[in-house]
Amino acid sequence: MKADAKPTLEDVAALLGANGADWAIDRLRRYARAVRSDKKDPDDTFDRLAHEAALQLQLWLRVEAQAYDALGEDCPNELYQADTALTELLPLIEAYRRPTKRGKKIDQRRHICAGICASIWREFHPTSGANSDILQQACEDYWQACDQPPTAADHSGHLRNWEWFLATNSAKKSGIR
Repeated sequence: MKADAKPTLEDVAALLGANGADWAIDRLRRYARAVRSDKKDPDDTFDRLAHEAALQLQLWLRVEAQAYDALGEDCPNELYQADTALTELLPLIEAYRRPTKRGKKIDQRRHICAGICASIWREFHPTSGANSDILQQACEDYWQACDQPPTAADHSGHLRNWEWFLATNSAKKSGIR
């Protein structure tokens, strides 16, 4: 790839070890819209609404489970599984709402970008790869393939700015498929 050329999804898949894997390119293509989005949510509206919706859904699930108990019927396991998933998801949604130590909100699109790349990476590599220069380059290339500007303001290509997103993603073992 030329230095001034925009990376392609095929380039990103190759970096991730998925050269020629159609499913990987399909996954990159499917999530590109979310990474490409220009919705930054600077006033926290989207994150606040997402948090409130998750809390309401969890409340509904618990009321529904109580209704099954009151009727003496077995509650479907899916209700309990959804409640457990929301319990795990709520801190992540809340973390998106908090500013970083530098006072800036975290751009969820970067989490999505790192999550997609990490999920494909894990299919081909035994480690999370958060410290891998190759995985970090794949994140940067996917970011730019989704029409986002380089993450390093001076265009120097500092890839370590992806390490935190990858380490955070690795800790939660993204369920992105």
